[in-house]
Amino acid sequence: MIMRPTRFMPRLVPLLIALPLAGVLMSAHAGDAPLPTEPRKRLEALQNALVKAAMDGQTRVHTAAWVDSNGKLHENVRINSDMKVRGVRVLNYLQVEEGPSAAIIAEGKGVMPSEEVCKANLQRYRRETTFDVQLKIAASGADKYDWMRLLNEAKSKLFAHATAGRKWFLSPPTQMPASAYDRHLLGSKPDIAPYHMQLELLPAGALGIEPVRPRLDPPVMQKVGAAARELFSEQVPRKAPVPFVMRLSITERSNGRTLWQDAVPLFFPAAELSINSQPLPPGLLSELDRVLERWRDKMDADFGCRPQHFNVMPESVANGWVINGGLVAGLAIGDQFLLMNREHLPARILEPDSAQHLALVEVVSVEAGKAVIRKLAGPREIARSGDWVATPF
Repeated sequence: MIMRPTRFMPRLVPLLIALPLAGVLMSAHAGDAPLPTEPRKRLEALQNALVKAAMDGQTRVHTAAWVDSNGKLHENVRINSDMKVRGVRVLNYLQVEEGPSAAIIAEGKGVMPSEEVCKANLQRYRRETTFDVQLKIAASGADKYDWMRLLNEAKSKLFAHATAGRKWFLSPPTQMPASAYDRHLLGSKPDIAPYHMQLELLPAGALGIEPVRPRLDPPVMQKVGAAARELFSEQVPRKAPVPFVMRLSITERSNGRTLWQDAVPLFFPAAELSINSQPLPPGLLSELDRVLERWRDKMDADFGCRPQHFNVMPESVANGWVINGGLVAGLAIGDQFLLMNREHLPARILEPDSAQHLALVEVVSVEAGKAVIRKLAGPREIARSGDWVATPF
């Protein structure tokens, strides 16, 4: 087999269907036009805008040629792009010489979204996620009780922050029975929310994060002297401050990919030894509030610049698809989405058959956590296999 070297092509013919370079605001040099009423024209406008975005980006073309046993020459061309697209946001529609187009915003890899793009990318739908907590600090007895109280306090505060912001909807994960028989007997169904959020308490030094105030172990004689003083002292002995790490992670349920994560070092303050339950230290609670507020601001800034999408579920319906977004996320009958296959787009978006992996769909029925969508415009036959997602525009 003869392999031709990879070459870079800054521009390609506009007949190839493509997806946009992320974080860039694309617009044609023409005046705004009203939203096309015909679904086919609306999809055409989106395709034209996506083609222009891809033409302005850089791509790689791989070609291979070989001669078969009959002496016939065969050639295969594959066009790849470095673009990593998760969604599309349409600002307005345009009328250009080539036909209807659109001013779009998209997100991807390698480009930091500007403040203008982030402001324009207003979130219409809430992001639905399951949420659980985990204690990964080895403890027992009263110590474990204190850690669990802190973890539950952080959990309730995080729920409150998410509810107040109205950008996320948090729900506890479903406890699935271990055996298939029990799952069938109880009618248990796995979670389908697009995201999963997890809050963890980790020991000091986890993830390479050191405590803010590292403690130095005193010499052996100082330890002996301190123990003697405690033995003959009338003062109540005290627990030493305990450093730990608190981490929050958000993953995409369909593939387990971590979308966002942050971890901070904290201290559980010194406290008197007691057989009775003591309230959590006020200083620790105020520090917890500060961390959660900072996390909320960082998540809003990060996800506010990420176009949203919903996964197409394996559940089958007649002449349609089921997506994992519903009333809870804010979907309604009549909402329209761009349906795309992420296994083909954007890795091979510049190949001639890319149009077969893009369609315009509409919500025809909606429940609490899922909705049914049907095609308005696009290819005659759409493959059911693949990593299909529906993104608002």
